Amino acid sequence: MNDHTPVREGVLDGVKVVELCHLIAGPYCGMLLADEGADVIKVEPPQGELTRSREPMRTTDQGTMSGYFASLNRRKRSITLDLKSESGSALLDRLLADADVFITNMRGGALGRLGIHPADLQERYPNLIVVSMSGFGLFDAGLDANRAGLAMVAEALSGTTGLTRDREGRPTWCGFALGDIVTGMTAHSSVLLGLREREQTGRGRMIDLSLTECTLPLATVALARVQSSDAHLSKVAGANDFHGVPYGTFAAADGYYNIGVNRDDFWARLCRAMGQPELADDPRYATYIERAHRQREVEELLEAWSTQLTRAQVVDALTEVDVPVAPVLTMSEVLDNQHFADRGTFVEVDDAIGGSLRQPDDPTGFAVPTPARVPRLGEHRDAILNEIGVHESQIESLAEGGAFGPTPHVNATA
Repeated sequence: MNDHTPVREGVLDGVKVVELCHLIAGPYCGMLLADEGADVIKVEPPQGELTRSREPMRTTDQGTMSGYFASLNRRKRSITLDLKSESGSALLDRLLADADVFITNMRGGALGRLGIHPADLQERYPNLIVVSMSGFGLFDAGLDANRAGLAMVAEALSGTTGLTRDREGRPTWCGFALGDIVTGMTAHSSVLLGLREREQTGRGRMIDLSLTECTLPLATVALARVQSSDAHLSKVAGANDFHGVPYGTFAAADGYYNIGVNRDDFWARLCRAMGQPELADDPRYATYIERAHRQREVEELLEAWSTQLTRAQVVDALTEVDVPVAPVLTMSEVLDNQHFADRGTFVEVDDAIGGSLRQPDDPTGFAVPTPARVPRLGEHRDAILNEIGVHESQIESLAEGGAFGPTPHVNATA
């Protein structure tokens, strides 16, 4: 069996993480930890983690790979275990016995049925840092404790969807799993804080995270505004809740751009760029409050100018006068953007089937320099089990007994 075990180095070298996660929040946390040098062992069901079968898929003569899975699981090691079997469950216990961290974003009810509820694990392994990510939290959640939760559910409940509005003020989903990624980031911070606390106390901790609470801080400023503004002022908040006017996405002749006029001096600069400097001192528009009273009118003035220009011309003109602006890029344009190329933002990841993907690197700057690769399903089984004292003859016996699922051989699907 090919191992492809990465050479470990980095700030988290020596930290062993067991990941029992699917979809986005948990895997993203695990990937950051792996990028920073932790040995992240991804425990997957026999058929593979949910996203391994999600389209779009890439197929070569070496196998099949899901872009969804690949985007969240580089630098990890994969083992399949049937946790409904006694032998598979026992192997997970052995993996956890010398682990530093356990992360999961499975529901508490499912984990309880498998005998691995996070609270029980922390009691069983007092040195283990257990991080649970769920829609509404495991504890003090009332009837919501085992309720299905997705990022968009958390975004709705936290008010962030209510803040993502069109010019008519209608809420709209942001279009990506915002709540999942911010929960993964929070979990990553929790792991680092848990490791630091364990250095001080010698004990691990059970960390109960919910998507709803992890998403809520995104609305911190908006929550303060709604508590600080009086009824009269609230009427002129506009569709963007006091961020500025004009503020948001507007049209050019060949695409769209974002602009943020959140100061009156930015308005004056915008007026110069539009060739209408007199509007800067026009009492109808000179202050934010007056512009908010006439938000639609101001936006029409802006687009009357910008729709006569290309997106690039608008960005150049506003950058010249130092007004915050950027083109609204497609995903393909993001991949080819010069700013990200200059910053070294992307990392080339071996997709394990003869190709590669460009992915956003760990933004902390602590990623290890070793090559990044997506694990094939179960490919590190033997190496991982050898490390906890399970030898080849025993592995074969465990496979025949169903510890790794009904199919004893390793699935070569990436």
